[in-house]
Amino acid sequence: MRNFLKNLIATFVCLSGVPLLVREWICKDRVAILMYHDPKPTAFAKHIAYLSRHYTFISLDTLVSAIHRKDFPQIPQKSVVITIDDGHAGNFELLPIFKQYHIRPTLYVCTQVVNTHRHFWFKIDGQSKAKKERLKRLSNAERLAHLKRTAEFEPDKSYPDRQALNIAEMKQMAESVDFQPHTRFHPILPRCTDAECEREILGCKSDLESLLGVECLHFSYPNGDYTEREIQIMKAGGFRSARTAEIGWNTLGTEPYRLKAIPITDDAGLTRFRAELTTIPQRFSRWVTSLFRSDET
Repeated sequence: MRNFLKNLIATFVCLSGVPLLVREWICKDRVAILMYHDPKPTAFAKHIAYLSRHYTFISLDTLVSAIHRKDFPQIPQKSVVITIDDGHAGNFELLPIFKQYHIRPTLYVCTQVVNTHRHFWFKIDGQSKAKKERLKRLSNAERLAHLKRTAEFEPDKSYPDRQALNIAEMKQMAESVDFQPHTRFHPILPRCTDAECEREILGCKSDLESLLGVECLHFSYPNGDYTEREIQIMKAGGFRSARTAEIGWNTLGTEPYRLKAIPITDDAGLTRFRAELTTIPQRFSRWVTSLFRSDET
């Protein structure tokens, strides 16, 4: 029912002409950072083909450099940055699409999950969306204790199947992909102690630099959650930017450690994708979610 409603809203948005208005007016002098997680090649290829006809692909580093230099004229109109979070094994299947369209996406990876047989805590079988949202509100220690008690999950535990990219895949992708850190184990950073937070942010930077021999300058907040503490740790650690999950577009005035994003449904059909580029469905969905949360309290 929920999916039907989302598709209905998307159809209405597209028929209204809003996507064209947003593209030619709002996006004209702003940059959209699209946020994916584990898109499948068929859907992703359709998204990228559409974007290639109507937008200009730029790298995250190009955007961040322009913001730091206060020099936005170098950014083409209707520019878009592709970002993908977590480092799911399925991301490797997207490599031919990156090459075909000559795009360089940023893949934010959890550095103690990639190249292992460890699992992402949020992909444990049997977890409903509501349950995951409740777990995100617990302290890091409480969340891990709950997962160990109810699902025998531990961050360092190895499983028979692999959920994340391995080093061979990452090295094969490296010429076409900008790999950047997304913490070590994907905790909710504001729910971590000071020591845990520093270990997750600074540790993932050193992990990835050692693994790939690259310099890591950009970061993505797990679940988009952060406080001023996280920003200060990143500044001291040498990061130049961090992407949030706050919905919107980026301009010269956007703070580099509070980059906005446009979340995209990984398997969205073209109509839904076009609607999501306007941010209307996502804003509506978050509004509805906030209403349910207020009812809980």
